[in-house]
Amino acid sequence: MSNLLKAEFYKLFHSWYFWGIGLFNLLLSSVLLLDSVGETSNLFFASIYNMPILYFLTIIFSALFVGNDFGRRTLQSYINAGHRRGKILFAKLVVHQIACMVILSFPLLLHSIIGTFVTKGALASIGIVVMVIASQFAMCLLPFFFAFIFRDIGKSMAVPMVLFFLMVFLMNGDQVQLISQILPMGQLRLMALQQSNISGGQFMFSDFLWVLALCLGTYLWFQRSDLK
Repeated sequence: MSNLLKAEFYKLFHSWYFWGIGLFNLLLSSVLLLDSVGETSNLFFASIYNMPILYFLTIIFSALFVGNDFGRRTLQSYINAGHRRGKILFAKLVVHQIACMVILSFPLLLHSIIGTFVTKGALASIGIVVMVIASQFAMCLLPFFFAFIFRDIGKSMAVPMVLFFLMVFLMNGDQVQLISQILPMGQLRLMALQQSNISGGQFMFSDFLWVLALCLGTYLWFQRSDLK
């Protein structure tokens, strides 16, 4: 397992798309702050407000990170080397989730520091931080799931992108409160606007169901996939 994790982290740190997408996300999220500061109470919440919009960047990352491994038969080589599929999937999942959450969270951390020490904004509570992490974790699993379903870059990017725009459309519809409470990216928007009328525990439970369903679905599909 440790060798798999080392190999995945090595590939991650030497991939141009991880650093490129991360830098682009930082620049774009900083630009979007100009539009969201007036909607929220401080820079921390303003940064969270933009996170659902920037979700498409993690979709691109997931398609490249997983799709490249199928295209280059990296996962097949792991199996041929004697590694079990469950361990391969776990190593891939750990590195993928860390990478996606770093991409999404680094601008949030930077903006929070600026907001605290420059504009004298209030620090976020531990509860809000935990809820943000839970929503991010659930969000990032969706493109990971489809990347294992389709096993190439094109479809792994196209289908989640369609779902992304569909979720954005639903979040702006008549049932915005209900939809936003169910969707992890919608939960982030409610947290940013501080408009949620449900408890953090309910948010966490919804995220847990997303994580459980997507992890189980990915595992079962990968276990039964023919990689020859």
